[in-house]
Amino acid sequence: MGYLFTRQQLYELVWAGPITTLAKSLVISDVGLAKACRRGDIPLPPRGYWAGLNAGQHVVRTPLPQRAPGASDRVAVGSGRPRVFRPDGDDDSPNVEELPPGPPVYDETLEAVEARIRQALPAKFRFVRSLDNAHPFISRLLREDDERREAMAKNRYAWDKPRFESPFEQRRLVFLSNLFTLLATLDVRASLRGREARELGLHIGGQHVELKVDTLASLRPRKGAPKGKRGEPMAVEVRVARWKHDEREEWLFWSDSDAGRLEDQLREIAVALVLTAERQYRKALQFAYEWDRHSFEEKIEQTRKAREEAEQRERETRLQAERDRGARLLAQVSGWQQAEQIRAYVEAVLSSPDALPGRAFDGERDAWAHWARTVANGLDPLTSPDPAIPDREATLPTDATLMDDTPGGPSGQALSDEARTRSPPTQK
Repeated sequence: MGYLFTRQQLYELVWAGPITTLAKSLVISDVGLAKACRRGDIPLPPRGYWAGLNAGQHVVRTPLPQRAPGASDRVAVGSGRPRVFRPDGDDDSPNVEELPPGPPVYDETLEAVEARIRQALPAKFRFVRSLDNAHPFISRLLREDDERREAMAKNRYAWDKPRFESPFEQRRLVFLSNLFTLLATLDVRASLRGREARELGLHIGGQHVELKVDTLASLRPRKGAPKGKRGEPMAVEVRVARWKHDEREEWLFWSDSDAGRLEDQLREIAVALVLTAERQYRKALQFAYEWDRHSFEEKIEQTRKAREEAEQRERETRLQAERDRGARLLAQVSGWQQAEQIRAYVEAVLSSPDALPGRAFDGERDAWAHWARTVANGLDPLTSPDPAIPDREATLPTDATLMDDTPGGPSGQALSDEARTRSPPTQK
């Protein structure tokens, strides 16, 4: 498991006890921990520091240097996905109710960082106007040109001609050699790519800064060459990285002018390049903060919507339960009324001498009356249903059932005409 420390946190830990003890607690080798400290520019106690401290000797604690321009303030230790180190030991798992930390705060203003960059540069830097002892990258380009020149001398059909023979290219390589050499004093690593070495990059701290050094006409086609200048004017262009799609495009630009040539602005260009890395780093932190804040607000909004939807569903469930309860009440009242009506009808049939079978009732009068009262009891919510009735919402019997229940009649046969036309019984 890995951990993510701030430089100050890791500095306090490595100076609180032997590095071997700290490495064991972090489940990492002491060599790996020392490498992580070097990446974060964190000084380690020298050999004999703890022995002298335990012996009561006066020992000096090396102060934590300021963060280099463009470098990160976080140091990853260990392997795997790093967890944010918390001194209290709490888990760093995200909590939707936990407000993310505030916007990034820096110990120095950009003006103070710029002053520190200027102070770190050599007080006197001699601009070398030859390529005899050029920067290693430039020397490699010159060697490759020499190989092309030798190949052409041996074979007149060789197609790959030298690329840096023109006066402008010679001047450009001289300028780049001096620029890379000056930036190397600030631990800036340069890179060159492309057939014509036009893709230039600088690794400053944890940032990558792109720049172009070319003719003024190539970088600014609409701007004409300064009048009265000998040779083709040269320019430097730096693109400042953007972190938001709606952020304004920003470019830094220097060129030969009446005030002086690019060689005279070398120091200012170097300071601006290193400061650009610090600006890009701060823009990245600001973007990360705004993204975390936006994500936090989205989670809060999603939680609020989910809570409102759950409350709405609960309200709808309660309303539906009330509607169902009311519907059951109406059904109970209707069943009770129908049961009372059936009972009243049965009494009327039994008491009426004019009630005719087949019209007022079906089958034998007493059997029909018993069946009708059973149906009424099944509909009446105030009466216990007869367990012999499978369904409270029983329907009237079919003709076939009546035929089966007719005493003495064979199953499935109709009543005789005589039974259907016999006179009604007298009232008992």
